[in-house]
Amino acid sequence: MNEKHLRNTFLTPPIEKGDFNEFIKENLKDWITYANLKERIFNEYAITYPRRAWNKYIEVKNQSFCDGENDMYIAHSNKGYKITKNRDEIEASIKHLDTMALNMLSKESKVKKALNRSVNNG
Repeated sequence: MNEKHLRNTFLTPPIEKGDFNEFIKENLKDWITYANLKERIFNEYAITYPRRAWNKYIEVKNQSFCDGENDMYIAHSNKGYKITKNRDEIEASIKHLDTMALNMLSKESKVKKALNRSVNNG
């Protein structure tokens, strides 16, 4: 089993029945929040789908897009999630990722500065 297959095996949604990928395609035709999607997954499959599992699912599916294996991308914005081929929606999602990344780097920098102050004063 190659590394890519092994990685995808561990990140596959924990759903035994039905075709989860088709379910996601159908439910992400329009923007949907994680809370609403989680409720739909529960209603369809009677399971609670944790956010970490959902984030891993997106990561794997979007990596397939990046690798040219899939032409659909799961975009994310303040409106929620949407599966799309639309270049403008994908670019807006990338911009959203940029903003989130810059915010995280800013927080990291602030914590490092605070830590250095506390170490130097301690």
